[in-house]
Amino acid sequence: MNYHDFEDALFAEWRRRSVANGDGDEIAADGLLYRGRFAYRDGYWSREPGDEERIWKSAARRVLILTKDLNDDEAWDIRCETGRKNFSGEGNVTVSAQLHKNLMRWVYGLLTMDARGRAKPFAEADRQEAYRPFYDMAPVARVNCKKQVGTSSISTPMLQAFMERYKDLLLRQIEAYDASILLCCGGSGAIKDFVAQNYLTDLVQKNNWAYYSPSRRKIVIDSWHPSYTGLTHEKMYEDMMANVGPVMSLIG
Repeated sequence: MNYHDFEDALFAEWRRRSVANGDGDEIAADGLLYRGRFAYRDGYWSREPGDEERIWKSAARRVLILTKDLNDDEAWDIRCETGRKNFSGEGNVTVSAQLHKNLMRWVYGLLTMDARGRAKPFAEADRQEAYRPFYDMAPVARVNCKKQVGTSSISTPMLQAFMERYKDLLLRQIEAYDASILLCCGGSGAIKDFVAQNYLTDLVQKNNWAYYSPSRRKIVIDSWHPSYTGLTHEKMYEDMMANVGPVMSLIG
């Protein structure tokens, strides 16, 4: 499969459906994150397409991050995201947003965890010189369950309504990546529930964080949103790794 051709065709269909439903014509593209050259133009960091399809297809573990929607004034292609701070100068590669810092730490921990479920300690995962270059080349796809642009928050009923309205398209996208780890971020469990009801219907709950599909040998993580401020970064990382660790041995 050529993933980007698939994504572009899917988003064209999503846009037509959105217009017909009265939800607008702005669709924020997402999916397999670009792994090509970094570019800094007009104060913004961006990423160009590169070797992401080969990286994804050859990886032993692949992470699909499922988030709610895009909090911005206009739609842009999430596949281009870098996590780097905009308007910081071309030489500044600092990751400053809590969302990206947590996602990078979590992906670093999940993909470096050994087959026995032993994760890197937070002190190592918290080093930007460790997690940032790792994430920059990691097999990661990020999918917003609601493609239309949102605001700083979305109610769980509204998120559920959009997931139901575009269920066939969202399910088609999730299925296409065939990720080994599905990281469901926020939504008060609604994203995890969508996966359980429509994709991995044999999910078994292993603990408060981790679910396992015996037939597909996949792990689903029901996580806090990466921008959540009610717990420290260390607490969220350690709780996730401690609960996912015992399940990781089931997929290797």
